[in-house]
Amino acid sequence: MRAEWRIKGIYKADAQKVADEIGDKKVTPQEILEKARDETSELHKCFEWDDSVAAERYRLQQAGNVLRMLVFAPKTREEQPVRCFHITTEKNTYQPTRQFLVQENEYQSLLKKALNELEVFKRKYHTLSELEQVFEAMESI
Repeated sequence: MRAEWRIKGIYKADAQKVADEIGDKKVTPQEILEKARDETSELHKCFEWDDSVAAERYRLQQAGNVLRMLVFAPKTREEQPVRCFHITTEKNTYQPTRQFLVQENEYQSLLKKALNELEVFKRKYHTLSELEQVFEAMESI
């Protein structure tokens, strides 16, 4: 089977060449990074090597993680934590979760995102027969 990027154009590197470089063995992200340090490797094209640019992108990623990791603590053991912030329909913009309940367009967008994520889960694990009942329940939504 031919390798390709899930999101076209996300990397400058050829997906098949990258897959071939990685090979058919277990590998860690650290090992990938080490292989990518070789400027002649196809993997090298997948990384930002300007440290000032990479550092800023990493800090932006950390800022996003802060927003995604903040949750309202459950009042009882039966309750699940609820995220304090969710991403909006505006690119890279988060708002308090409470606002989604009063803004119909944002609520519908969040619901659509949740349903899409369920579909991704189903496609990812469709080969696991033990999850068949879960998939059937998802279809009823």
